[in-house]
Amino acid sequence: MDNKVRESVNRFYAAAAHEPIASLCCAAKYPEETISHIPKSVLEVSYGCGSPVTMAGISAGETVVDLGSGGGIDCFIAARSVGRTGRVIGIDMTDKMIGIANEAASDVAGNLGYDVVEFKKGFLEEIFLENGTADLVTSNCVINLSADKKAVFKEIYRVLKPTGRFCISDVVSDRELPEKIYNDKQLWGECLAGALREEQFIGAAREAGFYGLLIVSRSLYRELEGIRFYSITLNGYKFQKESVPAYSGQYAIYNGPFQSVSDDDGQLYEAGIPVEISSETAEKLNRPPYSGLFTVIDAEGGPQKSSQPTPGKCC
Repeated sequence: MDNKVRESVNRFYAAAAHEPIASLCCAAKYPEETISHIPKSVLEVSYGCGSPVTMAGISAGETVVDLGSGGGIDCFIAARSVGRTGRVIGIDMTDKMIGIANEAASDVAGNLGYDVVEFKKGFLEEIFLENGTADLVTSNCVINLSADKKAVFKEIYRVLKPTGRFCISDVVSDRELPEKIYNDKQLWGECLAGALREEQFIGAAREAGFYGLLIVSRSLYRELEGIRFYSITLNGYKFQKESVPAYSGQYAIYNGPFQSVSDDDGQLYEAGIPVEISSETAEKLNRPPYSGLFTVIDAEGGPQKSSQPTPGKCC
């Protein structure tokens, strides 16, 4: 089934590149200032369900990898943010889309005054990049087109640097899809037949090793046969743990507003109560998306060691 889905989706988007479909995958709306340097040929074949690249907080000098880059719109937007010291790599399996992107690349480089974008042919489940290449991976309504989402998230984890992150927009459903929808080739191309339930989508990312999973936007995308499909944008973070955690007298205090929360490892933090943490956890809690939620202190001038709360279920 996996290869059949890939071949079907490839043919669908090759046709959509040849003859633009304005209504496909609810064309994403971008602020004019983010796309003013991009040729019309790219904008016409830009199919998505969100705007992850504009929500990812890209910094100058970063390396960004965009999966399912299509005509290249998100890569070209990212190029403006990474600047001349950064790098942007678009990955797509459809030759026609890559052709459109490459044709536009020289115009974009001329408009920006520098050339930092490249496009490579490849698959979501087999990203032909070295381990630890990217600071950020983005994807716009593409992971639903894969029949093996778990493999996709594992690949995203692999190509990210040790403290890398992803920002992904995609379509999820509010219930299991019947076989009638799942087996419909047209609905695969329209980003519906391959949709997971939201909790399954997030679960695939968590299983791959990501933490701090945070939905930053959610909107109704489409309804079909009583099933609601939502467009969500999900952030996730990579953090490789040491095999043996090192403790150096650091504590974390959860600042609220909830009475308690538990982290990705199941550690419970009750508001206002210091919990001894490892050095790597201290580093993690000082980074997004946790920064500001916790106060991390050391033993010198800090609280005396208190008993560890029993790990609990996330509230």
